[in-house]
Amino acid sequence: MRENRVQFKDRKASSNYFLSDKLLVDYIFRYVDNDAFTYMGGRWKHLGYLAAGKMNHLSLLADKHGPELNKRDAWGDDVNEVEFHNAYWELMDIAAESEMIRLKWEPVLRKRFAGKRNLLGFISGYIYAMSEMGQYCPLCMTDGTAVLIDKYATEKDKARLMPGFAELDGRKLTTGAMYLTEKSGGSDIGNNLVTAMKRDNQWVLNGEKWFCSNVNADIAMILARTGEPDSRTRGLSVFMMEKYLKNGSRNPIEIIRLKDKLGVRSMASAECLLTDTEGTLLGDENEGLKVMLDMINISRVYNSIAALAGTRRALTEAMEFSINRMAFGKLLCDHPLYREKLWELSALHNANFHLVMRTVLAMDRAEEGDEHESELLRLLTPMAKWWSADTAVYLVRESMELMGGIGYIEDQIMPKLLRDVNVLPIWEGSGNVIILDMLRSVMKTDALKALIKEIEKLELAYVDEPVLKAEAQSILEQYRKIRKLPQEELEVSFKYLAKRTIRLFQIYLMLESVDTGADYLLHSIQYFKNQITGNHTDGLSDVMEIPVEILTGWNFESFE
Repeated sequence: MRENRVQFKDRKASSNYFLSDKLLVDYIFRYVDNDAFTYMGGRWKHLGYLAAGKMNHLSLLADKHGPELNKRDAWGDDVNEVEFHNAYWELMDIAAESEMIRLKWEPVLRKRFAGKRNLLGFISGYIYAMSEMGQYCPLCMTDGTAVLIDKYATEKDKARLMPGFAELDGRKLTTGAMYLTEKSGGSDIGNNLVTAMKRDNQWVLNGEKWFCSNVNADIAMILARTGEPDSRTRGLSVFMMEKYLKNGSRNPIEIIRLKDKLGVRSMASAECLLTDTEGTLLGDENEGLKVMLDMINISRVYNSIAALAGTRRALTEAMEFSINRMAFGKLLCDHPLYREKLWELSALHNANFHLVMRTVLAMDRAEEGDEHESELLRLLTPMAKWWSADTAVYLVRESMELMGGIGYIEDQIMPKLLRDVNVLPIWEGSGNVIILDMLRSVMKTDALKALIKEIEKLELAYVDEPVLKAEAQSILEQYRKIRKLPQEELEVSFKYLAKRTIRLFQIYLMLESVDTGADYLLHSIQYFKNQITGNHTDGLSDVMEIPVEILTGWNFESFE
């Protein structure tokens, strides 16, 4: 007798998002050495257990009971404090205890894991953000703030502030923010109006910031105008604004209102009015864009990791649903159209995973002085941000559809995932802005030469791939041609050429992983080859025969 149930009573589902993620684990075994794994492996296992369990409940609570602004106390005095549900602080504790920030900035760990600290931290972030993407923004801002302090602050300020980034208690962890956007500017920050002037040897800032994420932060990095009003970006400088002044009083900053956002609702975004707000100049005066780009670039990588986490979670939800649900006499995953869609979504996720993680490797290598990787990073950072974010929205939406009506209900994670990932193509530079950034890198730096060098190296390693070789030659020829186009045609033509370049590079990166044992990636590679050749059913029979968890790079049994 048939039971009146959505899924099987003994539903098969993962209990640990680290141990079950075969794609991630295989990558770790390839790039994380024994010392780093000895230190981080147990932490990743614990975080994966929380991400598959407790964090789900906390994330939904923090999303439904978002931050509230307390502007004044009972006596009418200004307070300007943001209050959070306890779930927010429990999630912050989990993040701090995972050491995703600490291992990068605690002096002993920083030295121990030099050359790999970004990879280790972003692996933790990837696991964490599978369950909570809203909190990942404050963590991103915190890491970026530490980057600027470490690079540009005085030794005295470093000694005073940097220890706070190594705290293991979420409430004690020094958190950061970036106040960049204004009404008049938006992406065009050359139109920004907030001013900074020196008064009695102290910089004071005045004006309104329109979008301040993690507004409750201890330290905010603020872009303000020190040059003439019409000096565009040449007149901007970066200032470090601390929440409390040296005498213990609040730095004057009014939170006008909190933003009522579509997604990432657990963290506070606000509009703020600066009135003689004290700040400390970081870097050289009128070089603010150059300084702030250090924070923007690491934020773009965080954005890419969040996109990966969202797509991995959505894909896993759809896959697990398909093996626990019968329809028309067989499991959902055994229907050809359903399986073909999982094939597509798995290929997109697997390819993006390799692109983003290659960007992280370039970060670590560039920090160690590798000039080639530094040039490569100029192009990979915006490239990974643009493509991972753009495809994340599609992938999560398609995964929701694979689950039918239940995927649309707020009782579980899919609606929150869809709301959360929609910010990713917008944050840290919307799609068109990112494309223009990539184009500038191609036209004005050696970034394209570095990427071509990588592609040619991989092409030589896989000479028995005629489809890929022909595509590579075609792409290189197009790069030679577009340089002669008028600007309007150049921008649009580059957009489509960049998509082809990304796809080719992703295929080659996956082929490298296949060589180290990740043969399940061959199905993803075949999917992308089909996109090049137009033969969309090549390899479909193989895809129909393998277990669906293998297709998606998942492993319920885990590697233990």
